[in-house]
Amino acid sequence: MTNEQKTIPEILELRRYNPDAQPPPEEVLFTIGSSIIGTASNYVVISGQAKAGKSTILSAAIASAFMKNDDCYGIKLNPPKPRPVVGYFDTESSQYDLWRTMERIKTFSLRAKIHENLHVFSVREDSPKRIRALVNHYLETTPNCSILIIDGLLDLVLNYNDEVETRKLTQWFKAITKQYNLLLIGVLHLSKGQGETLGHLGSNTDRWAQSTLVVEKDKLANTITLKPKFLRSSGDFNPISLYNNNGQFWQVPYEAPAPPQLNSKKKRPE
Repeated sequence: MTNEQKTIPEILELRRYNPDAQPPPEEVLFTIGSSIIGTASNYVVISGQAKAGKSTILSAAIASAFMKNDDCYGIKLNPPKPRPVVGYFDTESSQYDLWRTMERIKTFSLRAKIHENLHVFSVREDSPKRIRALVNHYLETTPNCSILIIDGLLDLVLNYNDEVETRKLTQWFKAITKQYNLLLIGVLHLSKGQGETLGHLGSNTDRWAQSTLVVEKDKLANTITLKPKFLRSSGDFNPISLYNNNGQFWQVPYEAPAPPQLNSKKKRPE
């Protein structure tokens, strides 16, 4: 029987807190250094401007899930052994770009083939409603999936500035992460002007996400940098910078931007 078929008193009784029912220990599924980024029954957002390097950071995270006892540039996904599957839904990439992402994941994870526990789906041509239906079906039929990745979240709504639609989507995030006890990692663009997550969708994800991370690109230094924006379960981590050498990435020390120079000229007396 679904919630829609239950009466309000029945649903209320299901929601009653039971002090005798101790939940299982929290499953930490996503860390950066010693910082907890994501746990089961929560969702995390990776944000950044277009072409800032979000796919590279995401590739490193996915690769780390299949590296025994190793992280990838300090980034680590850790699906539990009973539920080792990572589901990846790509809503944006062309066939060639998705292939390049898979090749990057293989390179980062030092594997010749994509791991069998990484399930990859391209849903670029599907509507927001159908994408959500596909995700729901996948989760219903794949109980050993502990980490779900959706790249990107904008394609799950028709209008990212619609208050009702975006609130319903956020509620869906909260529902599926609880129902299937998984970690959802979503990729979301930043606005060009103020650099905030886009529209009402961004406001909602920032409000309820366990963590929001930001990817920035420095064209002069040819680096991409991953920084914390909001971390609700841990202190901030040191930013991670990767130098791009013709498609080969090397971690380099993070250099904070220099503070703006103050105008030292004295104001003339009136």
